[in-house]
Amino acid sequence: MRGSPQAPDTVGRMRRRFALALLGLCGLLAGCASTVAGNGQPAANATKPGAASASPKGSGTPDDSGRQTLSCGGSKISPAGSPYCFTMPTGFQDVSSSVTVDASIGKEKYRSAVAVSSRDLIIISVYELRSDTDTISDDTLQGELTQVLRELSQQGFTFDSTTADKTDVDGARSFGYHASQRSTGLESDVYFVFRGRNELQVNCQWKDKESDVNRGCKSVLDTLQFKSVK
Repeated sequence: MRGSPQAPDTVGRMRRRFALALLGLCGLLAGCASTVAGNGQPAANATKPGAASASPKGSGTPDDSGRQTLSCGGSKISPAGSPYCFTMPTGFQDVSSSVTVDASIGKEKYRSAVAVSSRDLIIISVYELRSDTDTISDDTLQGELTQVLRELSQQGFTFDSTTADKTDVDGARSFGYHASQRSTGLESDVYFVFRGRNELQVNCQWKDKESDVNRGCKSVLDTLQFKSVK
């Protein structure tokens, strides 16, 4: 958190190098931007084999009642007033105050970031949505996400598939994708997690430390708690 040590590089160097394209749902977001601006690095994430422990979801709406309280243990990261918390992965450092984003669709309400190096990091973001997603089917949400991926493909991102890997994260529905960007050599995994009127994204990006980021990503997903906001 703010008092935590910096990542290996200086803060100024981080600001130049931490770059992630954060993805939002234009059809559901309030105040959504019409295009992806900037020179973002891959910020998409797919559920690679073994990347996260989760169970498949069906094609309907969720059956979980939603979390009402947060109780993360260990070295907890949870921005003040945010609806989420998670435990800092071993070997990572909190760089939340040092991260900048080069490209986005929509406006974040909260953001956290942990890193093992300047190009190998995990960013967690929350967006407020217009609608209660608990009443929206998986197919409809995936249709919205497909449009987001289409826009990002025009910005140089290559997705392994536009069909999401559907899982649960803390009992909430999650849709996973994997992206790469040839111009930077970066790889990314992103989980879009829906509960109530919030969309939470876990973006796992690597350049040189794939195994570390995959381990850290799994840890974040395993310890993540996400409150329901109606």
